[in-house]
Amino acid sequence: MAVISAETIHIENLRVSGVIGVHPEERVRRQPLLVNLSLEQRFDRAAEGDSIGHTVDYSALCKAIQVFVERSEFQLLETLIRKLADHLAIQFPVDRFTLHIRKPEAIADADAAAVSLIWARDGAARR
Repeated sequence: MAVISAETIHIENLRVSGVIGVHPEERVRRQPLLVNLSLEQRFDRAAEGDSIGHTVDYSALCKAIQVFVERSEFQLLETLIRKLADHLAIQFPVDRFTLHIRKPEAIADADAAAVSLIWARDGAARR
């Protein structure tokens, strides 16, 4: 008998744009951002019934991220990631996820500036 653990849904390099930054030139135009999300979720019900009703709708999840970021105008990536995490937790039935946001145009001599966090409902932190 096999034991399956650490079932995770990944959204990789979702391209979004938003007003983000502290400098005046950053406040007047949208900037590209890349969002990565890993949702820890059991696959057993979805796999047994082969039904989207037992998993997270990837399309709806991506759309929620895009709309939230496009409507936001935060100065800090740290604020954006916290607010986005809270928004996703309200909109989707997940217990634990990792969120990572990259801002490719943030630093001239670097590939990107980035922030990440792990969000977990009470009781889900030790899985």
